[in-house]
This record gives sequence, C-alpha cells and structure tokens, in this order.
Amino acid sequence: MINKKYIYTLQVCVFLFSIISADEQSSICDKSRCKGPVKYYESLGCTPIYSDADNCCPIRFNCDHLKGRARNKCYYRGRAYEIGEALEAENTLPCDINCVCSEGWKDIASFSCAEVDCFGLADPGCYLKSAHNQCCDWPQICPANETNLATCELDGKTYYDGQPFTPTSEPDLYCICGPGYTGQNVEPFCKNRNSESYPCDADLRGAYDIHNNCTPAFYINQNPATECNLMSRCQNKNDEVLKRTATTKTELETIDNPDWTCIFGNLTMNLGDELNQGTHYDSVCIRCVCEVPPYPTCQRLPDNECDVTVHAKFD
Repeated sequence: MINKKYIYTLQVCVFLFSIISADEQSSICDKSRCKGPVKYYESLGCTPIYSDADNCCPIRFNCDHLKGRARNKCYYRGRAYEIGEALEAENTLPCDINCVCSEGWKDIASFSCAEVDCFGLADPGCYLKSAHNQCCDWPQICPANETNLATCELDGKTYYDGQPFTPTSEPDLYCICGPGYTGQNVEPFCKNRNSESYPCDADLRGAYDIHNNCTPAFYINQNPATECNLMSRCQNKNDEVLKRTATTKTELETIDNPDWTCIFGNLTMNLGDELNQGTHYDSVCIRCVCEVPPYPTCQRLPDNECDVTVHAKFD
C-alpha cells in the first residue's frame, strides 16, 4: 500500500523542481545569441513572439501599433505628442535636454533636442566626477586636495569616487566608483550598456525611419540583438528583393503568411530573402536578410569580404 504522505512529499518536490527549473531557465536566457534587432524592437514597444521550444529568443515581433501613426504627431513610450509639446521629464534620460515635438523633415513630426557637448577637460591631477543620472556639468575633483575620498580597486587599478571604469571581464558594463563598492560589479555602481538602462530610444531619434519603414543597420562589431543601431538603411529606387528558395518546412509554411514577412519601404520580404547591396551609400557592404520579422536584419560585412570604398557613383 502506497503511503499518502510519500505521495504528497513527492508532489511537493516535483512542484519545487519545476519552479527551480523555470528560474534557472530564466536566468540563463542569453539574448546575445538571438537573431534579429531585438533591442530595437524592444525600444519601439513591439511584442515578442516565441516558439514553443524557446522562450528566450523571439522568432518574430508584432509591431502593429506603429501602423497608422499620424505624420503630424510625435510618439514616445506609448504616448502621442502634439507639435510644440515638450517631452515629459520623467521619460527622459540625463542627456535628453529640452526635447520638443517639431514638424521634422519632409513633414514627419519628430523630437528636436538640445545639442549636448560633454568634452570638458579636468586640470592636471584632477578628474570630472561622473554620475549615472547626470549629463555633463560634472564637478572637478582633485584627489590631492580631498580627504576620505572613496576608492575602488579593480583589475590592478585604483579609481576614485565618481571615476568611470569598465571591468576587463565584463566589457558590457559601465561602472562608476562610489562609497560602498566592494568589488561586486552590480547596481548602483554598474549598469549594463545592453540593458533597459540604456534604451535605443528609436521613437525619440528615428521618427522618419519608422514612418518610411527603414530598417536599423549595424556595424560588423555590433550585436543587433543587444545593441542599438547607429545607422539605418532606407529604400531607394534601386533596391530589390533577392528571393531565396524555401527549403525547410517552416519556410514553406510562412511564405503566404503576412505575419512572417519583413517590410522594407514598400517592399515585402519572405523569410530568408535578402536585399541587393550597393544601391546607395547606406547599403554599400550592408547585408540585409529577413530572419526575425517585421524588419530585416542589416549589418556591415567585414572588410575582407567587401571593400566599402568600391561602389558606383550615386545621385
């Protein structure tokens, strides 16, 4: 006869194991291995869609909320702004100063922010004290004139209170020395450059690109899944879709499904399709492939594969 107490204990153990397994699965989600411009999608507020086998890397995103946006309004973090309206202070980063919704280029409203110059220099033997929540205007600190100044020891170097550093073993971290630092590279001392603390702010900087279905483009040393794009590729008259023959069951099933297509300007791409290269300055040595809809993933090719100085004359 089976002991009921044993069955109950077994059920509890199974339940606890399922919780631990879920936590472990969540903790080992490494977005750097994902395909597609994941961080760009997240910045736009798009909804990730996952497969049944992987709840870490999205297989596509739903960005339907971007459709039908008015040309005469600015958008940021789910709110629409009228022309002349200032961006809410609580939604800004330290260097987003005096951002106002303006008419923008080609009648597409966009935010215009104050130019920020952070090239201040400290006197010899001194440094400018940084802070995660401050943009420029850093006070000058001269250690020789200070007493009880907090220090941080890392990688064989000494940093003073307010001095930034990046751990050799964790290059994605941006840290600032402060009182209480014990060698643990965690907040409030360190922030991950690929985290929500450093959003791409695509709405704030790229209204024209969003309205025209341009796509983010990345340099060869960037990871599109975890980093922000520093350039974009927009459609021109010479752009074409290079069709790829579907070979897998998944590709065959997605050909006629609009949820599995990428948009680029007024062009439509199926999974695996690419854009032709070298059609304008923003597409020289840039490979664009539809892999995580609704935007193609575009990235510079390495110099040993493509010479960026060799291209046709563009209008």
